Amino acid sequence: MTCQLILMRHAKSDHDDPSLSDHDRPLAPRGRRDTPRMADWLADQDRIPELILCSSSVRTRETVQLLIEQWQQKPQVVCCDDLYLSTPQTMLDVIGAENRGMKRVMVMAHNPGSSMLASLLANKSLEMPTAAVAIFNVQDLDELGNHPVSGNAPLSHLIKHLSKQGGYQLTHFASPKTI
Repeated sequence: MTCQLILMRHAKSDHDDPSLSDHDRPLAPRGRRDTPRMADWLADQDRIPELILCSSSVRTRETVQLLIEQWQQKPQVVCCDDLYLSTPQTMLDVIGAENRGMKRVMVMAHNPGSSMLASLLANKSLEMPTAAVAIFNVQDLDELGNHPVSGNAPLSHLIKHLSKQGGYQLTHFASPKTI
């Protein structure tokens, strides 16, 4: 059965307070404006996730909260420290460990990991600006997360594994500037 993986980069964050750590930066006003638009776009595409795997940073959690406020359907949300500034390998590990048998899972994370994973799955370069969304049909989310590549292995090992597995189809890609 086909499942959907939704990769989303958090909305624009605020850099005005230098006393805040990167992890604690909130959304900027532009991020607060863009997120409801992206939520509406996802609803219009009938792509509201059942589960959101969210980085533990303030800006990702705020992005998720603004998405959920727009939707009648309320997905489960799991905050994962491992998704903070994660690599594609770590994102896949989290998907494999946390997808809970859902058929539509969103990963809310950061760059460069989000762009790298989207590019690997699409087999072409995809830049994920803030609040961008890439949606993939995948054969099995468990298989996607079940890769034999450790976090220390070169990215080329993950690329080779994903290309052997195949079965990923980019169906939607949007950002606040394109909708």
